[in-house]
Amino acid sequence: MKMAARYGGSLLIVGALLVLACQSPATPINCRHRAPGPEEVIYQVHQRTNHVWKRHSEQQLRVKIHYDISIDNLVPAKKQLVKNKLFPQAISYLQKTFQVRRPSSSILLSRQCANNQYLKKKSDPHRYCHGACAQHTRCGPVIVPEEHLQQCMLCSDTEMYCGPSGPPDSGGIRDTDFVLYVSAITTERCSQENIVAYAAYCQLEAEMDRPIAGYANLCPNMISTQTQEFAGMLSTVKHEVIHALGFSAGLFALYRDGDGNPLTPRYINGLPLFNDSLGVYQWSDRVVRTVIRNWDVSGSKMVQHKVFLLVTPKVTDEVRKHFNCPILEGMELENQGGMGTELNHWEKRLLENEAMTGSHTQNRVFSRITLALMEDTGWYRANYSMAQRLDWGRGKGCDFVMKSCKFWIVQQSRRNRSVSPFCHTLRSNPLKLACRQDQRAVAICNLQRFPQRLPQEYQYFDAIPGVSPEDLPHYGGAVEIADFCPFTQEFSWHLSGEYQRSSDCTLTQNQPDHLRLLYP
Repeated sequence: MKMAARYGGSLLIVGALLVLACQSPATPINCRHRAPGPEEVIYQVHQRTNHVWKRHSEQQLRVKIHYDISIDNLVPAKKQLVKNKLFPQAISYLQKTFQVRRPSSSILLSRQCANNQYLKKKSDPHRYCHGACAQHTRCGPVIVPEEHLQQCMLCSDTEMYCGPSGPPDSGGIRDTDFVLYVSAITTERCSQENIVAYAAYCQLEAEMDRPIAGYANLCPNMISTQTQEFAGMLSTVKHEVIHALGFSAGLFALYRDGDGNPLTPRYINGLPLFNDSLGVYQWSDRVVRTVIRNWDVSGSKMVQHKVFLLVTPKVTDEVRKHFNCPILEGMELENQGGMGTELNHWEKRLLENEAMTGSHTQNRVFSRITLALMEDTGWYRANYSMAQRLDWGRGKGCDFVMKSCKFWIVQQSRRNRSVSPFCHTLRSNPLKLACRQDQRAVAICNLQRFPQRLPQEYQYFDAIPGVSPEDLPHYGGAVEIADFCPFTQEFSWHLSGEYQRSSDCTLTQNQPDHLRLLYP
């Protein structure tokens, strides 16, 4: 029997005993973080102990994991993976990475109201349900245990009585700053393509608006117990919990400065203006600004390209240093991918393998830029020794970070310099292999033909060898959320439809002793 490597329909005979399908680039795992709607979140949750703002009160973030019964219903191998490896390791990393600027002594969550109507009284921090408290309080898809909840506070229909009802408060969840409810429920969102997990916050404390409870739901069919996929699963869990802790468009309007003051004006109810079209509280331009870039495209044309920049101080300082661009106004947020990807992630064109971009393509790292964002929430301090090195875009300058990838490719080509981290080599037979931008994996340029013409904004090529001029608008990089900019991307081999190995040279499982594969 011969061995074959398949790529984009081409069959390459390389000689051996098994038939392998080589899919390149590797299929991205997408994140669809959806900022929860106001009916899913309880804001201004009063806690018993009010802390005075003191910088020396900072301490390591303490996360309490509560596993839903659905975790116990998983097959044993998946249950052990989730409870013994994935979440303990992810939470350990986050606890070592972040300190809480105003720690909690204990947490008691507020109850949801039966009709989602509640009242607040002057000089009273409690939230009162109008009519009745709900039978169950949920955090995402998980029912919150009774012992985690405050006593029901309600006002009668006639409002003749407002006060406590039912069992009194318990002791709460002690020595905790954030409660994470972990589940494995096949929800409607799990039916979306390549969704491994999703997470969000569900309750925010009253003094600083910091999330004190959230959830992470794993889609059971997407939990992989294969050793070679563990690193990706772990990165996904960290990514999702960071959304719940602070990196979410639904929380931008609640960020605070270094002294604890809101960055966005508040109204009499203590919250910012709600933006009905976005479904989130509207942030001020001290957090996110809209900027128009001059954007080079094919035909020597220039169009206007709208970007959203997160402009908080520590993020701005970090990205100026990372890209070596002192005039950069802030870090671009993702402007593609639809609801759940836009605004909730870093722009993939500029930070391709940063772990808080909108899809997992290769070698994810949590960089200083993400840690800076968590500091800029006003809720945390970051331990930058826990940041991982990000090579993508490092030191490339303002032309790289503020202009289109077409400008960068053309400029570098005219100077006889590498166009890395972008590329302009079309797939061919035999394949033209390269190295990943960090030199740690065999890679292929992901430039490809799309069935439909790309929007003019993303048409970058004036010529491609072997492609007719009228067909050029169909060509771009395979990853849409990278603004269709082509880049070198690692690939993976599959045997009988199952993942076998990737082209990452640093992983020992990619060089098995019993079988030596020749790269095409």
